[in-house]
Amino acid sequence: MDLKNTGYDVAYDHIGIPTIHPSEGEVYQADISAHVYRVGTDGLRIEKIRFDTDAPFPQDVKTRPHIAFKVDDLAEAIFGKQIVMPPTEFKPGIQFAFVDIEGTLIEFFKIG
Repeated sequence: MDLKNTGYDVAYDHIGIPTIHPSEGEVYQADISAHVYRVGTDGLRIEKIRFDTDAPFPQDVKTRPHIAFKVDDLAEAIFGKQIVMPPTEFKPGIQFAFVDIEGTLIEFFKIG
């Protein structure tokens, strides 16, 4: 998976790990219908995500780990890729999409 020389700016943001087990310190995020526990060490941000059963995400997103990247052009980032979840705005000004690249689940998101 090569994200270099893509023609758009891309920056690592986090690794998301779905779980069914509660974590002490997790916070409920109603906008995504999930409990999220964030760990950040030396710039390596990890999010353990415990989705509600009715969370509005495809099963792949609810069950597979993903790597998230912030991009400046969401349409360009997902162009030609296998779409798992099309671009969605979950908060005003924040859009995200999930794609599968060679078996790896990737979240691309744009702010603004």
